[in-house]
Amino acid sequence: MLRVKTCIDIALRCVDTDRNKRPYIKDIVNELEELEAKIQKMTLSSDHSKAVILDQQQSSDSNVLAVDPSLELRFLFELRKDISCCLQLTNKTDDYIAFNIKTNRTKYYAEPNIGIMPPCSKRYISVTLRAQETAPPNMQCHDVLLVQSVNVSEGLTSDNVTEDFFKQVMVDKVLDAVKLPIVYITRDHLSC
Repeated sequence: MLRVKTCIDIALRCVDTDRNKRPYIKDIVNELEELEAKIQKMTLSSDHSKAVILDQQQSSDSNVLAVDPSLELRFLFELRKDISCCLQLTNKTDDYIAFNIKTNRTKYYAEPNIGIMPPCSKRYISVTLRAQETAPPNMQCHDVLLVQSVNVSEGLTSDNVTEDFFKQVMVDKVLDAVKLPIVYITRDHLSC
């Protein structure tokens, strides 16, 4: 219920008639991360709740991290304007997970693009399409966003997780990866 209330509040602020009162995507991401931390503390207060959550999460999917959206990453394309969208990562395990977001860095950037997630946690990633001077032919995009993840030890810090770390992991360990096609849509093609 707390998630619904918060999301409705954010949605109402996003459509405020005064554009100056509308939140930036980074503020929304921070607010959602704080909400998830608060919910996690409330939910994991009892061992029974933790066991139920772990059972549900482990049976739902074989990937180490659940990625939402799970089918494609959509950008509402506008010329000469940076466009952001939110990607949610969920660590469904009772292990620490390192993640790496890979895509064409000349066209996109992700914040954060690399990091460590504690057990049973969520992380919101802001993915931004850099301003484009021209639209692609027929609005067709052939780009892909790749989310790599791997189990890591509890003592590892975010400072230790780099591109080189993931290159080494690819040699030594099994690396989980989720590919998301990137899609551009225009205002006249918006649908639920």
